[in-house]
Amino acid sequence: MKPKRSLEATTTQLKLRYFGYVMRINGTLEWDIMIGQVDGCRRQGRPRLRWMDSIKENTGFGLENLEEIVKDRNKWRRLVKEKTRNREQTNIKR
Repeated sequence: MKPKRSLEATTTQLKLRYFGYVMRINGTLEWDIMIGQVDGCRRQGRPRLRWMDSIKENTGFGLENLEEIVKDRNKWRRLVKEKTRNREQTNIKR
């Protein structure tokens, strides 16, 4: 079996596509949860990775830039395709 893309590329693509969908429907509960900050203190130790941290890491953009890019669906689709193309190579022994 020769998969077209790796599992990592598929999950990254789905995550980015869902992020774009949620960002375009501003004002929903999902949007509030994704963007909102929770008041209070964190526990001692290394900070936990948040979902938005992985989005920023995968795209290489900050939240302000992402909000602008997501509004243009064609531009967002090209960005998602570009960022997941590098991960489509799988390590298959021949």
